Amino acid sequence: MKMPADLNDFHATFVPKSTQRKYVIAILNGNPLLVVTSGKAPQLVMSLDQTETLKFYCDQRLCMGQWQGHDCEVWNLIPEASAVEGFLEVELRSFLAQSTEPQFSLASRASQLLDWRMKNKFCGQCGSINQLSSSEHILSCSTCDLHHYPRISPCIIVAVTYGDKILMARHPNWPENRYSTLAGFVEAGESAEQAVHREVFEEVGIEVSNLQYIGSQAWPYPGQLMLGYVAEALTDELKLDNDEIAEAHWFDFYDLPTIVAPPTIMAGKLIQHVVMEGQAKYDKASLAKT
Repeated sequence: MKMPADLNDFHATFVPKSTQRKYVIAILNGNPLLVVTSGKAPQLVMSLDQTETLKFYCDQRLCMGQWQGHDCEVWNLIPEASAVEGFLEVELRSFLAQSTEPQFSLASRASQLLDWRMKNKFCGQCGSINQLSSSEHILSCSTCDLHHYPRISPCIIVAVTYGDKILMARHPNWPENRYSTLAGFVEAGESAEQAVHREVFEEVGIEVSNLQYIGSQAWPYPGQLMLGYVAEALTDELKLDNDEIAEAHWFDFYDLPTIVAPPTIMAGKLIQHVVMEGQAKYDKASLAKT
C-alpha cells in the first residue's frame, strides 16, 4: 500500500494491518533508541530482526500505524535495555533537531503515545483502572465509561517582522546567544489567530497585523501541536515580560544570532521562511536602485 506523498510514508492509525513485515520504534528513558549498523548512520526505524535482543526489555508496545505500508509499533523499554550492545540512546530534543521530517513525525508520535498511555493508567473521574481499546487509541474506564484520548495541546509559534528585521527572543533558561521565535499555548475559547495577537502583546508588548499561516508540526513535550505563523509588527518598540523573556531584539535578515533553531523544527522553518523572503525582497529593492 503506497502512502500519499504528504504523509511522508507514515499513516497514523491504531489498527494493525497484520503485514508480513513489521517495523519498531524503541523508546528508552523517554528517548529514541537507534540501531547502530556498521557502515551506516544510526537508524530510528528498526526491523523485527534488529530488535530480537530488545524484546526481552519491552514492557509495553502500541501500534503506531503503518510505515511504508507495513505495521509499525512503538516499544517502551525498561532501563536495563541500556546495557544491550548495538544501540544508541539519543536525547529526544537533540534527535528532533537533527532528524528528517519523516523521522521527526515518527519520533513525535512514538513519544506522545507512550506518554499518554503511562499518564492515564487510572480514570481521572473515579480512579478505576483504564483499559486500552482494541479498535482505537482510547483508554476507557469500565466503571464510569469515561474515555481518555491522546491529548493534543494546540500552540502558536510566530515569526514577527518589522521592515527588513525579524524579532527573536531568548528564554531565561536558555544559554547566551540562543534565540528563537515567540510561542505560547492557545487558551480555552480563543482561536489560534487570537492567541498570536495575545502572546506577542503579552511577551514583548507590541501589536501585530497581516497574519500568515505557514504550517503545523507535532511537538512531543508532551503532546503539543505547533501552529506556525508569520506576522508584521506595528511598531519596533519592545516592552518585555521578564518572567517569560530574558531578552528580545530585532535582527537584520543578514545578521542573525549565533544559535537559532534548525529548519527541521517549526521555529526554524519560520525563521528560514521569513529570512529567505526578506533577503529576496531586499536584494530586489537594491537592484532596482542601481
